[in-house]
Parts: sequence; C-alpha cells; structure tokens
Amino acid sequence: MVMICVTALRYPKAAYSEVDSSPAITMLLLPLLSFFPSLLKLMCAMQNSALYRYPTGTVSFSNFERDPFYYLWAEKLSSSMVKDQLDCTFLCVREPNCYSFNMAAYPDSKGVCLCELLATDKYRETEKFHANATFHHYRARSPCESFPCKNGGVCVPKYEKNSYHCDCQPGFDGTHCKREGNRTCSDIKRFYPRTLSDSYVIDPDGEGGEKPFKVFCDMTKKGGIGVTVLSHDSESRMLVDGFDVRGSYSRNVTYNEASLIQLASLTASSAHCEQFIKYECYHSILLFNGGMYGWWVSRDDEKMKYWGGVDSAPFKCACGWNNTCADTSYGCNCDKNDWKWREDSGLLTNKSKLPVIQMRFGDTGRLSGGDEKGYHTLGKLECYGLIY
Repeated sequence: MVMICVTALRYPKAAYSEVDSSPAITMLLLPLLSFFPSLLKLMCAMQNSALYRYPTGTVSFSNFERDPFYYLWAEKLSSSMVKDQLDCTFLCVREPNCYSFNMAAYPDSKGVCLCELLATDKYRETEKFHANATFHHYRARSPCESFPCKNGGVCVPKYEKNSYHCDCQPGFDGTHCKREGNRTCSDIKRFYPRTLSDSYVIDPDGEGGEKPFKVFCDMTKKGGIGVTVLSHDSESRMLVDGFDVRGSYSRNVTYNEASLIQLASLTASSAHCEQFIKYECYHSILLFNGGMYGWWVSRDDEKMKYWGGVDSAPFKCACGWNNTCADTSYGCNCDKNDWKWREDSGLLTNKSKLPVIQMRFGDTGRLSGGDEKGYHTLGKLECYGLIY
C-alpha cells in the first residue's frame, strides 16, 4: 500500500520583500513521492521562467512583482479575503489560469485584505491598467516588460518559456511588428476580418524588396475582400483644347506615396487590378481604326492601342467591343467625329500594363464649324484578391 501525503509548503514571510522589484516566491509540493524528479525540472524552470506550473500539478513556481497603488480592471477569476500578500500569491499560483492579481493595500476591520485573481496581465490589457489609491497590483515577472512589440502590437507572454509573441496591428507584421505592411489590403482583410476602411501601410514584395508604402484600404467594396486604392494627381475632369496634332496634349500621372516599381509589386501581388478611364469628345477623334489621335501609356512606357472596357483588342473602345458605337464602322464613339458631345469610357483591367502613367490627345483645334475639344478623367488604381 502506497501512502500519499499532500501538503503545501510555503516560504516564511521573511522571504517576501516589500521592495517593489523583489520577488515573492511560492512553491507547492504535491505529492511527496514524486517531489524529487519534479525538483530537477523546477530548478530548470526557475532559471528560465517567472511562472512555472508543472503539468501534473506537483510543483509550481512563481516570481511576482508589485506595482504599488495600481489596479488592473480585468475580469476576475475569483475574489477571496486573505491575511497577507503571500496568501494571495499562493492562491494565484494554485490557480492554473491566474497570471496576476489585485490586492487591497489596507486590511479591513477584521485584519484581512481583498485578493482578486486575474487571468490576464497589464501587458495584454494596457488600457485597463490605472493608478488606484486603495489597491496594489501584483504580476508575474514578464518577458513583455521591455515592451518589445512595436507599432501598437500587443505582447502576449509565454511565462513557462520566458518568451512571448506579438499580436500585430493591421498593416504591420514580423516578430516585433516592425515590418510595416502586409502584402495588400486583401491580405490585411484575410488576417484581420474586422479591419475597417482606412489608410494602412503595405509591403507587397515583403522584407528585402521595395520599401513599404501607404495606401487606402476599402474594406467594403467588391464584397468586402479588401481593395487596395492608390490615388494620383490627375483624377479630376480636365479640359483638352487647342491641341490639334496627334497626341500633342500630354498629361503625366503621378501616384501618391508610391513609385512605379512599388506599384508593379502591388499588381503582381494582387489577383485583379483595374482603373477607370474616360474621354468626352466634341468633334475630337480618339483611336480612329489605327489613325490614333489619343491613347494612354502603360507603366512600361508603352503606347496602348485600346481604350477602357477592352483588353488587348486594338483600336477599340467598349462600344466597339459590343458593336454599339455611334458609327459602327469605327471602334469608338468619338471616332464619329461629329459636332455632338460623345463619350468613350470603361475599366482597364490588364494588370500587367497598369497603372496608367500618361494620357495623350489631339484633334482639339479650331475649325470653321466650331471649336473642337475634349475632357479626360482617370480613376484611382484599385487592386484586390489574393495570389497563393
């Protein structure tokens, strides 16, 4: 017959120091027959952790520090009345889910103090940690004390291994949340589904590539997939007048916050990209079955022969693709070249050519019949979807 003696052995009160940086150490020994093998593991744990609980419950070790006159407003595991700090520490170590506790700074009329056990700590609940005139807060010494997580990341301690991991804010990743940006807004949405539409920093080609850059993430468009939106300096409706020679009007497009190399990395990291383009014409020719007066220029400085609503079909606008142009012998409405306001518009969707870096127009001179003119409009670059 094997007799098992269950006991709780605590260090005397002299082992607890009122100095803020001194530890309060509590050891639980259960049962005695298995104590010596466990002691070896305990000694190892004491070298590497501030809070160690042996899996079988045989031995536990803790190293707590006090934050005088502070209180953590977190959900309580339990509340008890105790004689002193050591009793409260003892209760916390015995509770598998306890990582810190609040304790009344002064005893009541019966000479006991309120002890509140908590399942979290001030590093995970920073916003709930406040000064308080009647309580002290006690916490296991944490690997998060140096605040290693940057850019708003939350440090989650792993006490048993004296390590931690960082829960990064949207737009940041890496071991310490130092790397600015997930690859795209769709990437951010995948990892953080509740992320709201706002400006974020992305890094399409990852560490070691081009520098991260800021974009606007529309988290509601396209079914909430997370659309990366890039603005530029040519989004307003702009007049083209007094440029009669083919392509003599030129408008360069500069994108906010990002270079063309960075934008190329974005399109390569996105499943889809698109950009709206429109030309309003008054007796002003556009593609004219190859006799082009107007065109757009790709990011590779290529003169493109098709217009919005079509991809790769030469000398066609959307109406030419659908055979609905004002004059069906031409590929664009503007190519009818009459004294009536007409329009050709649509989305450019060949992401290997986007974004548009320049627009060229002509045939907006003065004739005896009137003044030829046009207006161009170019939308933001929008990319979305994941590439695995």
